[in-house]
Amino acid sequence: MSIKIFHTADLHIGMKFNAYPEPVRGMLQQARSKVLGRMISLANESNCNLFVISGDLFHNIKGIDKKTIAQCAHELNLFQGECVLLLPGNHDYYQEIIGFWQVFKKDADDKLIFLGREEPVSLSNYGLDVTIYPAPCHSKHSDTHNLGWISGATIDTGQINIGVAHGSLEGLSPDLDTRYYYMTAKDLERLPMDVWLLGHTHVAWPVGRSVRDWRMFNPGTPEPDGLDCRHQGHAWLIEVDDKHVVTAELVQTGTFRFIDEHHSITCSDDLERLQGALLSENPETLVARIHLTGRVPEETYEYLRIVAKALEQKLACLFLDDFELGIKISSDKIAREFTDGSFPQQLLHALADDEDALQMAYELMMEVRA
Repeated sequence: MSIKIFHTADLHIGMKFNAYPEPVRGMLQQARSKVLGRMISLANESNCNLFVISGDLFHNIKGIDKKTIAQCAHELNLFQGECVLLLPGNHDYYQEIIGFWQVFKKDADDKLIFLGREEPVSLSNYGLDVTIYPAPCHSKHSDTHNLGWISGATIDTGQINIGVAHGSLEGLSPDLDTRYYYMTAKDLERLPMDVWLLGHTHVAWPVGRSVRDWRMFNPGTPEPDGLDCRHQGHAWLIEVDDKHVVTAELVQTGTFRFIDEHHSITCSDDLERLQGALLSENPETLVARIHLTGRVPEETYEYLRIVAKALEQKLACLFLDDFELGIKISSDKIAREFTDGSFPQQLLHALADDEDALQMAYELMMEVRA
């Protein structure tokens, strides 16, 4: 038999986004909940057998209100395939003495399988010749991965065997201190899984839209979560055929986009081009941090205020850094600012051929004036 899997991770529902002002903060929080329902719909449209969350469905196990927990369970209940597999990650880790997941499971139907224990999970009761080998998290940090138990398990290679793990991966995740269940590709390769479904790192891996004969997948976060996030949110649509050949397609899932760009400005035309680029595609879902540099005529500097106001009205959020953008000092400006024949005027005219020195001298004089 062949199976289709919709693979996601790191939704981080409940993330606060405190670095962002309202109303975009609330919009970003809401987007993380909405993307779950959108992915369920995509999985149903693709007739997937399994919907797999490889950790960090929730951002934490404290402070999530019961309404949000119930809504997430309800969305998962709408999956039309055989079952939903849910692994606890390092943010929503599983400990029996903490009742968070017990509250969640009360709202979930029998289709949901919670992968909180280190033991094989057969899906034969769901009509699938599949066995799941989970590596759940039981704390936020761990200096070792949780794959070791699998090496001692009896594995039936006649079935489709799927490993589900959450943790940093060598070469992909920034984990220099190996505090996040650190794994290497060799750790995974030596275990006879047909496919590994990973979570933790917020970028998709492997690279490429279509993949064949590959065993390890990390979907990245399905909804972008900050200015350092360069993608629009992804998940993997994976098929394992009856000969255990794996093919996969990367699907886009997110709504918001984040960009963090530097632009050199010399004239008003540069500002108009920048404005056009930022407004060209769904500006209402764009969070942008723009750094401007250069020396511009005074009228261009004033025009920036008009452009900035227009962008603030159209974009979801704009952070404008114009600290390194200054007014180009012209002879007319020197004449307007300083008394004819005065020492400051003479000094500035003398520096006219050295733009950097002229700018520095002008700024120092203006500071003294203030």
